[in-house]
Amino acid sequence: MAYDIQCKLPGEWISEVETYEDESGSVITHLAASCPDGRFAEVYAGPMPEGETPEDQAFANYAETVGFSEDDPEDYNPIAKFKFNGKSAWGFDALCDDGSSMRFLSQEVRRGLLAIIVFGAADDSAVESLQGLLERTLRVK
Repeated sequence: MAYDIQCKLPGEWISEVETYEDESGSVITHLAASCPDGRFAEVYAGPMPEGETPEDQAFANYAETVGFSEDDPEDYNPIAKFKFNGKSAWGFDALCDDGSSMRFLSQEVRRGLLAIIVFGAADDSAVESLQGLLERTLRVK
């Protein structure tokens, strides 16, 4: 079953939606959007993996994106709880390869539907502003 991702971003944004099957056979819908000023957003929608939570998904992506070491005090509890569209989401902030800021969020949009939302901009303030824009324009069903 394909999921519906709608995001009505302003005119300067370029976006594309595709659906594919992942290695486990689950159907995933992916939105990739970018802006000439360097802002970007990627949204993945698919079934919640059995026995997992959005927090588990955020931690797994943290370990893959940032790296994890049991000896590093910053890695003790790297996942934070955020509000996104009035619902709880789990995630983390990190730096992109070019030094710009990004935020990763994992949210159970509705029972059994996981959304992974990754977005970035020049700095932390621009990321906060971009989150507000996404909250106003993004719908995952």
